[in-house]
Amino acid sequence: MAPLELSTSAQAATSKIPLIFKAFQKIQDDAYCKETNPSGIVNAGVAANTTIKSLLLERLNAINEKLIDTDLEYNTPYGSHELRDEIAGIFNRHFAPVSPVQADSIVVTNGCTTAIEMLTFAMCNPGDHVLIPAPCYLALENDMGARAQAAVTPVQLPLDDAMEVRQIEHFEKKIAEIKNEGKQAKMLFLMSPHNPLGASYPRKVLQAFLKFASDHDLFVVLDEIYALSVFDRSDDVAPFESVLSWTDLDTYIDPSSVVVLHGLSKDFGLNGFRMGWAVSPWNQHIVNAMRCYSPFGYRPAYTDRLITKFLADREYIDSMLQISQAKLASHYQMVIKVLDQHAIRYIPCTAGHFVWLQLPISACIKTLRAQDKISVEEASDVKWTRENEILVWEEMLEKFGLYVPTGQSFFSAEPGWFRFTFSIDSDQLQLALDRLLKTCAP
Repeated sequence: MAPLELSTSAQAATSKIPLIFKAFQKIQDDAYCKETNPSGIVNAGVAANTTIKSLLLERLNAINEKLIDTDLEYNTPYGSHELRDEIAGIFNRHFAPVSPVQADSIVVTNGCTTAIEMLTFAMCNPGDHVLIPAPCYLALENDMGARAQAAVTPVQLPLDDAMEVRQIEHFEKKIAEIKNEGKQAKMLFLMSPHNPLGASYPRKVLQAFLKFASDHDLFVVLDEIYALSVFDRSDDVAPFESVLSWTDLDTYIDPSSVVVLHGLSKDFGLNGFRMGWAVSPWNQHIVNAMRCYSPFGYRPAYTDRLITKFLADREYIDSMLQISQAKLASHYQMVIKVLDQHAIRYIPCTAGHFVWLQLPISACIKTLRAQDKISVEEASDVKWTRENEILVWEEMLEKFGLYVPTGQSFFSAEPGWFRFTFSIDSDQLQLALDRLLKTCAP
């Protein structure tokens, strides 16, 4: 007897499993451990800040929050008022908002993945397009498309345009194509600081984006998840400026169209706690819609209470963030020193947990020769292609025990690029660099 057919939605979702997810099981089954599995896979791919792990464990264990009777019950699905008050405090101390952020404009979810999906449901009908500058965060296609069924549309950009106003030309062209097909775009999704480029958008670029969104009646979701992981504030780099801090926001767009995202995973190194939040100070209708969806994003009441106490220790939080930023700066310098020594191309970054780099063609040649796909004579003709990029990625994972995600996972326009995470333990970071160089060695 043939099994019953799944829905078209389920079939579409399972046909587009992100490449990164396909590697996770292997990483978990063969994870590197200095004592028990030294030949295991070093994970330099997931954006998790483990440089502050000991600080976090010490503080969270010191809170010693015991279970109470209300932990056995349903809690407020969009976050207790006490929790949202503490989150508002983070915004008000660190994001320089024009007006103090209030708890009632915040919706807490079980991770920003859920917040992104909720906002997609709230802003888009199935088939509506979401425009995203590419390269871009690799899971967005799944976050917005798997259930909300939005048409996630990365706008592929030359890297030289990625932080320039002229990229708007690419967006104008793309939205014209969408309209010519009789379809519509409803959302512009931006990350600042950027993932995977690790830099904040200059204000003039964000202004151009907001003006573009206003001209085309688009909602704007600004993901500021790496806002407090800025580690380079030199005068010659674009500073991070939250859109919440703009006194002239309404010059470029109706503020009611704008939502900001943040959460625990990146700046606070707490990926496993699955807690993110959206703030919409200018549109209570968006907040109300997300509250309606929030039962699908419940967190345990115990987690909400623990994190409320964690965030309430403001002296600790502010100190921890400074330590984190210093460690990120140190690890980044460690990485680029090696990349410079070996003439490996990369995009300089100022924030986040990773660097966007292009492996030399020697990595491609080495992999193709090892697999008998080319002769010695053919080596000089080798170029990066999407197919070769996957072969090198698989070789890096299987043979050299290193995981970094490929550029095509981020919808990169140019093959050969990878995102290398440096926010890992120092010893593992050195090992990851050693294994990266082995991939490239002739």
